[in-house]
Amino acid sequence: MTTLVLLLLVPLAVWRIYSRLKVVLGRTKSELWRHYATLAVMVGMVLAVAVQVFGNWIAMAALAAGAVVGALLGQRSIKRSRLENRPDGFFYTQDRKLGLLVVMLFISRLIHRLFEAYLHMHNGLPLTDFFDNPISPWLFGLLGGFYGLYSWQLVQWRRTQKPVPRPIDIFDIK
Repeated sequence: MTTLVLLLLVPLAVWRIYSRLKVVLGRTKSELWRHYATLAVMVGMVLAVAVQVFGNWIAMAALAAGAVVGALLGQRSIKRSRLENRPDGFFYTQDRKLGLLVVMLFISRLIHRLFEAYLHMHNGLPLTDFFDNPISPWLFGLLGGFYGLYSWQLVQWRRTQKPVPRPIDIFDIK
């Protein structure tokens, strides 16, 4: 009975995550510290996975391939993004299709792993290492490459832009 409940709750959780991500991937204020933080987290994540799978050359190749594919998708996404330099600040609107694709692939792997752990727990079987399957490092590389390059491109864009001056409002007395 609990497996049936779990199978019914997973689509609800996926739908909820998807609907929240659609909001998050909307128009966003561009702040340099966030771009640098995202870049650092993504590079750190890829390096942590690389240390974890060191010696497993298939997993290392999958991680590298995922990072390359992610970087290519990140490059395509930044070209399809809307970048705005307005008097009230810098804004960007990420291409939702590519961003949702990458994030939902990653989240679906995590959900699959949780379901796998649940099944192994009930059968009394030991759980294999998360990175033994090359799909996991590939998806970590995909996410890290995508958002790492995307953040780096946003930093580069911000460095080339000069702020647009605010219009003078003669009625704004301070």
